[in-house]
Amino acid sequence: MARVETLLVGLGISVAAALMMLVTEPQMAIGWDEGYTLGREARLRDWFTGLRDPTRFAARWQPLPLDQELVQRDRTQSLRSEQLGSRSNLLTDQDVLRWFWPFAREEPHGHPPFYALLGLAGDLLAPSWRDLPRARLGPILLFSLTAGAIYGFISARWGLWAGACAAGAWVFQPNLFAHGHYAAYDGVLTSLWVLAIIVFAQAVIPTTNLGSLKRDPRWGWTLIFGLILGCAAATKFTGWFLPVPFLLWSGLYRSWPGLKVVSLGSVLAAALLFVLLPPWWSDPVTGVVRFLDSNLFRGNTIRIQIQFLGVVYNTPIESLPWYNTLVWALFVTPVCFLIVAGIGFWTALKSWRSQPIGVLIAGHWTFLMLLRALPHTPGHDGVRLFLPAFGVLALLDGIGARSLLEEWGRWAKPAIAAAVLEGVVSIWVMMPVPLSYFSPLVGALPGAMALGMEPTYYWDALSPEARQWLAKHTGPGETIEFATFPQSWLYLRRTGALPARLVPIDAGRPKWYVLQNRPGAFSALDRALAAEGRPAYRVTKLGTPLIWIFPYGELERSNSRLHQ
Repeated sequence: MARVETLLVGLGISVAAALMMLVTEPQMAIGWDEGYTLGREARLRDWFTGLRDPTRFAARWQPLPLDQELVQRDRTQSLRSEQLGSRSNLLTDQDVLRWFWPFAREEPHGHPPFYALLGLAGDLLAPSWRDLPRARLGPILLFSLTAGAIYGFISARWGLWAGACAAGAWVFQPNLFAHGHYAAYDGVLTSLWVLAIIVFAQAVIPTTNLGSLKRDPRWGWTLIFGLILGCAAATKFTGWFLPVPFLLWSGLYRSWPGLKVVSLGSVLAAALLFVLLPPWWSDPVTGVVRFLDSNLFRGNTIRIQIQFLGVVYNTPIESLPWYNTLVWALFVTPVCFLIVAGIGFWTALKSWRSQPIGVLIAGHWTFLMLLRALPHTPGHDGVRLFLPAFGVLALLDGIGARSLLEEWGRWAKPAIAAAVLEGVVSIWVMMPVPLSYFSPLVGALPGAMALGMEPTYYWDALSPEARQWLAKHTGPGETIEFATFPQSWLYLRRTGALPARLVPIDAGRPKWYVLQNRPGAFSALDRALAAEGRPAYRVTKLGTPLIWIFPYGELERSNSRLHQ
């Protein structure tokens, strides 16, 4: 009966999380990477349409004009209609597959396709929705499912209050909450990483008698584990490292069932990865080599600057300080969640002989923190590139909550409730820009800016109000120039959320220069504008500017002063 109740409560948490995410989704401005996702999903959608009726598809297909194409340009040549008239060509012609599957190869197409395939779930579940919310639906549902799974997993082992704390630390961690909305890869990978831990534990570690690890694995859970590993590997290169902490844990505890689960799961994952990548079907070796080369040597193709504690680093050529992940965890985790997770981490280490499940969770967090701290690892975009560590931190919160309950009894419950409440308030205060959240320990967003951190990085602060202001104040023959130009602007232009007056797409006199407060990416001119320019419009949060809209004359004056 208790198991049924846990399942029902977990399902209720998933439904509640999904409703909250869907209600807040319209407030979340399109992120930098989402335009690229929409373009890739459109190509996948075309490919699946072609498979259903190749002849009809070939007769009507034509590539999008450059001012509408959301996939980044590369050396791929546009296709001829005669190449699309048969299923055989759609499934085997490398030129066709290269066009419709812009994944897992040279930059800018280094990521595998699972996140985009997940986004196509919206085509089935909400076909009438507009492109962006439809593409976000799949990631939102996965994030919400994970919330319920976290509750069920933790509460079955350590009780209702521990499960509630862990689920709260998942849903109400501002960075997790934000990325859980986006049609991109990091939120999806984080959900898969946490689910892999949960499913592995279900396969190997009994709910009771936790010291007993010699039983045979549960093969149904092992199958699910392999599928999750495959989806993670097919989402982002970081997912290829997911089996490592499980192998280390199995070796530490000499768990042959654990080794069996990881081994079989990895085989299933490799098979699923192959299935999800049609461009690899005819030449898997070259496909894998190209993918690894793209991701292991990003310094040769993509270098992104980040400001960290007042110093600008050109990553991955230059490495962030070794302690950067610890600083980030301190800076962007709500205080109570951080404290409870710290208690959970200490409890896991202290009880490592009798509580191997705690070591499994703590080991994953440690591994993720160390992985991003390695020299010459891409370190831009705040915590986005090691977001799964914050998902695992939610599981540590569950262990910490249980430890508090054992020490304080019923007096621990108000502390757990306070931790969840702080998370809720953190989201409420920071909406619609939760990615700009910083802990009260560092003075929140204003304090973090004073310490030399980047207030924003994802263009998520270009709010509907800012876009409406631009549309209203940009007249015929006038254009808008952005400091950087992600393909998301083309989507907004196509849908009317931005006027069709964008530099360099549209001809006209520049009227506005739009700059986000990302100091690591500033040019000398941007830095001068941010320091001395007089904006016509600003987007701020807690008194900190996130977006400036400068009259173009301000840009020209700053440029003149720099060259005097």
